[in-house]
Amino acid sequence: MTQRKLIGFIVGVPSVLIGALLIWAIIQNDGNPGGLAVNQSLGERDVSAQVGADFALPALDGDGTVRLSDFRGKIVMVDFWSSWCPPCRQESPALEAAYQDFRDQGVEFVGIAIWDVDSETRKFRDAFGLEYPIVVDSNGRAAVEWGVVGLPEKFFVDREGRVVKKYAGPMTRDRLGLELREMLEAGTGAAALP
Repeated sequence: MTQRKLIGFIVGVPSVLIGALLIWAIIQNDGNPGGLAVNQSLGERDVSAQVGADFALPALDGDGTVRLSDFRGKIVMVDFWSSWCPPCRQESPALEAAYQDFRDQGVEFVGIAIWDVDSETRKFRDAFGLEYPIVVDSNGRAAVEWGVVGLPEKFFVDREGRVVKKYAGPMTRDRLGLELREMLEAGTGAAALP
């Protein structure tokens, strides 16, 4: 084999393999950023009572940084979503209604918009009248740290900062209420941590 053919082979084969891999990834991805699944139906996922990875993410409107630890002493529902996710749109009215039902009872919601465009996230928030804090995880780092594999996914965090439940898929107002009431009753008499 001549030197010219050898160089062509060395450059050509990896290029063809990389191209094939990219085509395969595009086909497998179905257009969802990061290869995330879209969770069309609700299902509880197993979690161990572990401390939720604290995040420090920018508020959507640039009003500072929001951290999970800011809500220590409260029950927190952390929702990973994106404006391009149809089930996220489906459940948004239920999330806002449940937030209004429980916000004065020591419960906080945090919406984490992942792999989204800020202007689209704002349109989504405004269209559904979401009043709970919305933060931006544009590079998906928090989603990876929390083990998110599809959208929407909700994590229920107790007053001590432990993740006690995880749900994939859209939730109804009634189901959210059931989960939150259960957590509130379990925490009756528990002192809030500083």
